[in-house]
Amino acid sequence: MTALTRLAPEPIWSLTSDGSLIDIADPRPEIVCFLEMGNVLSKIARFDGRNPGPAYSVAQHCVMGAQAVMNEGGSLGDAALFLLHDGHEYIVGDQSRPSQKLYSSVCIDLYGEERMIDAVVACKAAWDEAIYFAAGLPGPEGWTKKQAALIKTMDNRMCRVEAIALFGHHAADQLFPKTKPPNLSSAIKPWAPMKAEEEFRKLAYRLIGEGRVIGQAANAAAARSSR
Repeated sequence: MTALTRLAPEPIWSLTSDGSLIDIADPRPEIVCFLEMGNVLSKIARFDGRNPGPAYSVAQHCVMGAQAVMNEGGSLGDAALFLLHDGHEYIVGDQSRPSQKLYSSVCIDLYGEERMIDAVVACKAAWDEAIYFAAGLPGPEGWTKKQAALIKTMDNRMCRVEAIALFGHHAADQLFPKTKPPNLSSAIKPWAPMKAEEEFRKLAYRLIGEGRVIGQAANAAAARSSR
C-alpha cells in the first residue's frame, strides 16, 4: 500500500453512526468499518436521486456489479474489488460526475484554473488505499491492467443499464455510450435501504471474509474510543 499522508493540515471532523467523530482528512485503515460502509452506501442515491420512484443506492450498484463480475467468470477477488470501488463515498460522500463538471467549470470561470476534480480524485484515491488495505486487497495503484480495466468497464456498463432501467433508453443514450449489458443476477429495481445494506454485508462476508469484516468493525470502534 502507498504510504498515506494527511489530506489537509487540520482535522476535518465528521460524525459516524455511533455518534463519534472521525477525521476524514486522515485516511487510515484502522478506522475503516465495512458494516458502516454498507449502511451509509445504502442511503446514498445514484444519479443524485433524480430517477422517478425510490432511490437506487450506491450499495445496490456495488452489489449488483460485483455479482455480475462473478457471473461473467471473474474471480471472487475481482468481485471484491468492484464491491469496494465506491467505498470511499461512505467517508467523503458522493460527488456525481455532473456536479464535478459544474464545480470545475465554475472554478475555471471564476478563478482561472481547474483543480476541483483533481482534489476529489486525490481524496478518493487516498481513502481507496486505506479501504482496500483494510480488506486485505491491493489498492487501485496495485491492480493489474486487467483488473483496472475490468472494474472501470463494469462500472461503465452498470452505469448505462442503470440509466436505462431508471430513466429509459432515450435518456441513457444521450449520456452513455452503448456497451454490452452486464450479466446481472436480477433486474434493476431499487432496493429499500435495509435490503441494500443487508446484501452489501452478506457479500462483504463472502468476498472479504466475515472474520475480517467483524474484526475491522472492532478495530474502528477501538480507534475511535482511544482518540
